[in-house]
Amino acid sequence: MATIWIFNSTSASGHKPAIGGQVSNLSKNTLCLRNPWVSDSVFMGKLYCTMTLSLIIGLYPNLFDGEFLDYFKSNPILMSGFTLAPFTFLPFLIYRIYFIKRLSSFCFNRSTQKIYYQRLSKVLVFEWANTGGGIFKRTEYGGSSFTTSYALAFAPRREDGSLHQKDCLWVDSNEPTEPGVKHVAEVWEYLRHFMDHGPNKLPPPGEPNWWHKPLHAICLTPAEAWRHYAPWRTGEPGEMQGKKNWQLPFWAVLFPYNLSVAICWYGICRLFNVRAAPPPPEAFEEAPAHSTQRKRT
Repeated sequence: MATIWIFNSTSASGHKPAIGGQVSNLSKNTLCLRNPWVSDSVFMGKLYCTMTLSLIIGLYPNLFDGEFLDYFKSNPILMSGFTLAPFTFLPFLIYRIYFIKRLSSFCFNRSTQKIYYQRLSKVLVFEWANTGGGIFKRTEYGGSSFTTSYALAFAPRREDGSLHQKDCLWVDSNEPTEPGVKHVAEVWEYLRHFMDHGPNKLPPPGEPNWWHKPLHAICLTPAEAWRHYAPWRTGEPGEMQGKKNWQLPFWAVLFPYNLSVAICWYGICRLFNVRAAPPPPEAFEEAPAHSTQRKRT
């Protein structure tokens, strides 16, 4: 992972402002962006949930098999191992749930000219005038190959004026897999224009990424999951991004798996009350009005 710092909050980058599904809320004075760490935690949480469920299905039937049951009774340690094995990923699942409930979105307040973000029990506040931006390049292993994605990083300058990756927050660019400055600079210009002039002259956010809907929603209800994963078009907004004619057979094959995982994850979210962390209250405060009345002498 590397960051190239090239953006300044006081000067234009030369690109037109544009943004897509990164926006979670937009008002006259506040712009909230989705936290990629939350989406990543939702994805990993569903993965751990799937692995736990698969181990339960694969191992537990053997516990009730006559031949194995007698052997397990004579070896309590082995029986305990088989019983607890499916819960190997439970600590990782709890860790991800903790992140989902404790990491807020990134809130830009043009009234106070500050950026607010709650990380666990701490509220981070960046002064916009002291914030720099850059291109954040990430290379990750996806199971079969390495993929490179690009994002917008922003961080406060230190006392010596330098910017450091360990201080930064980041959001996806408009085209995360496309290299170059353009798609990252569009997001930066959107933020810069909002903080300087407000949302009135900005283009509306683009269509959200339909593939990411289950991640942005934290969890889908069974009815929403049925609609999203059904191997036919249901009229869901943006579904043509992933349900073209040639893709429908793949959805049919994956439908039982997708629906089962979605329902299992929904149950986990209901059980542990998993929901997105609200933005810090400070993010919606307005700067105090300056009095124009002269003091009496």
